[in-house]
Amino acid sequence: MIETIIRITVVLHLIGVVGLLGGFFYQMGALKTGTAKVLPAMLHSSWLLLITGFGLTGLVYANGEKVNNITLSIKGAVITAIFFIAYSYAKKEKTPKWVVPTLGLLTLVNVCFAVIAGVVVEA
Repeated sequence: MIETIIRITVVLHLIGVVGLLGGFFYQMGALKTGTAKVLPAMLHSSWLLLITGFGLTGLVYANGEKVNNITLSIKGAVITAIFFIAYSYAKKEKTPKWVVPTLGLLTLVNVCFAVIAGVVVEA
């Protein structure tokens, strides 16, 4: 049962990643002119990443699996940074030029840590 909940939560987590990267790619044209903004979809996706990421951490521990605490710590810090940046600039009329590229970069860093370093350690 818990395995099914973990899988559903992973799907929701991936939807959050897609929402953030989709918003970033949608704003690529506006990056050239310096008018890129944090879209509502990016803010909602950052919420989704934050909630499901921390939820997954608890679920994996509850499932009795050994986890890579360093990877989880880095991913937690990155997701928290993504959320606070998106939340801080979501309703601003003028967004600094660094915000949207930073959100895209941090999202890619988050995915790379999950895939390359791995979250679950083999026993």
